[in-house]
Amino acid sequence: MNPHSLTRRLLCAAASLTLSAGALAVAAPGAAAQDSEVDTLLVATDQEVDTFNPFKRRFIITYNTSIMTYETLVRMGADDYEPVPGLATEWSESEDGLTWTFAIREGVEWSDGEALTAHDVAYTYGLLIENQAIHDWNIDFAGNLVSAEATDDATFVLTLAEPAPAEVLSREVFIVPEHVWSTYEDPSADDANELPLVGSGPFQVTEYQAGEYLRLEANESYWDGAPGFDEIVYDYYAETDAAVAALEAGEVDIVNGLNPAQIGALESQDHVTVNNAQGRRYVSLTLNHGAVTQDGTEFGDGHPALQDPVVRNAMHAAIDKQALVDTVLDGNGDPATSLIPKIFGQWHWDGGGDLVEFDLEAANAMLDDAGYERGDDGVRTMPGGGERLSFRFFHHADNTDYATIVDFLVEWWAELGLEIEAEPIEQATLNDLAYLGEFDIAFSGWGVGPNPTEQLGMHTCAVLPTLTDGSERSSENSYCNPDFDALHEQQKVESDPDARAELVKEQQRLLYTDAPVIWLYYQNVLEAYNHDKVTGLRTQPADGGMITGQQGFAWAYLEARPVDSDDAGGTSVWVWVAVAGAIVVVAAAGLAFTLRRRKTADERE
Repeated sequence: MNPHSLTRRLLCAAASLTLSAGALAVAAPGAAAQDSEVDTLLVATDQEVDTFNPFKRRFIITYNTSIMTYETLVRMGADDYEPVPGLATEWSESEDGLTWTFAIREGVEWSDGEALTAHDVAYTYGLLIENQAIHDWNIDFAGNLVSAEATDDATFVLTLAEPAPAEVLSREVFIVPEHVWSTYEDPSADDANELPLVGSGPFQVTEYQAGEYLRLEANESYWDGAPGFDEIVYDYYAETDAAVAALEAGEVDIVNGLNPAQIGALESQDHVTVNNAQGRRYVSLTLNHGAVTQDGTEFGDGHPALQDPVVRNAMHAAIDKQALVDTVLDGNGDPATSLIPKIFGQWHWDGGGDLVEFDLEAANAMLDDAGYERGDDGVRTMPGGGERLSFRFFHHADNTDYATIVDFLVEWWAELGLEIEAEPIEQATLNDLAYLGEFDIAFSGWGVGPNPTEQLGMHTCAVLPTLTDGSERSSENSYCNPDFDALHEQQKVESDPDARAELVKEQQRLLYTDAPVIWLYYQNVLEAYNHDKVTGLRTQPADGGMITGQQGFAWAYLEARPVDSDDAGGTSVWVWVAVAGAIVVVAAAGLAFTLRRRKTADERE
């Protein structure tokens, strides 16, 4: 399941070449030509912003804007994800582990010129404690907070109910300005935060046009040094092929989410550097094993057979994950066992003796033994001759990889006597149905950070919804297991890293064997950039790391520099007129372009 217009298909009629929407979005956003002396870093995207409220982030684009606009007390280091100073220059933990004291960096200013102090930090953490909606949205962390206090302008004291050293140092709480946020009637609202955003990070969101562009301007007074680019513009493309063509044409600077064929094509471009890095994202299947609220109210219309772990595990045994990696990813990834990817080796669980192997014969035997007999049409029925095992499988209409996976799964599951009704569906609708529990099988995909607690916390009883209207979206799949929760509370307060790792792995084992989710694969990050335009892109981690999709801080974008500042900005000043319904005429070049629809997002964060 993945959380949630107009864009431009830029087809050059004369050259039959797909061009970048970036030339338009950057040269003339809002129908105003851009200063050609501005150094602009153009990043291709297909994902719209769901909210600018950093307390409720879910989409990758939302997360990316948050880590550039706001700062955290502690950053995740670029070299190895280890904690490094952010707004806090140093910190100390009390002997009982319940009180943390942070020295707040002096001389930091908000982007509107106001001074940032420990009072802003206390206000931010106070929202997690006192604002019910924000508290509930972040319950796995906020539920352990007792108080947040600024003892002076440079000292912040956080008090916990239970020790949680790893959580305190790695939980990304984006500090917001009290003098701005205290004026909001409801700080928990999706639309509470207004543009231009006021933050303390290296860039600030200043403009956004859904399906067109997202602009972030550099914070020239940033305490850690002004960024090398004057602005970053996320530009929208309906298809990755169009973004690739734009990179080839020099009309966009960074493209990610590539497939092996696109990487292969870009490797032949003299001005392009490609990067194939081990990723921190998984792709999975969510099985509707029964949606339920915290008080036990059932809702949704999932197939009753999916409530049986035997059925879910048989479906798991009928998936050849290595074949998916080889075919869909062309080998650029690994079969998945759980929600923590291999890149985080300390926490990753490899399946051990519980590893499910691809075995159609064994999967069929499981269903036979459980009484799911085949009907005359070959489709199994519930024990006793009840409802046929016919499952709705919703997948993202705009994701060709998912469509390929569906083809494989339909064939494999047919061997088990399962009927699969696969339906491509628009992303926002799919999300709505998923959180309403009105589905049987759906895709999900998340980017995972180095601290496992947040992802594991999405599978605890504490985050089950209180309502049945699908509006509460903290739980990944209505999973609730008291044994899992007990382990979760233990690992949160365990100070010994090795002991904590064992608890985390046992949590993953429970998820794996209960099978509310089937993790398919961990995919590599396939990305490319124009090295004639940009240099200094710092990877995370340092050894074989990624440029896009960084965690905890936007190291790559802060340290990126134009190759030639005299030529930076790269794109000429184009004058354009948007003609409703069909054509954009670029007068300076005399080229006609057709409009294209935006592709919806296919992953969350």
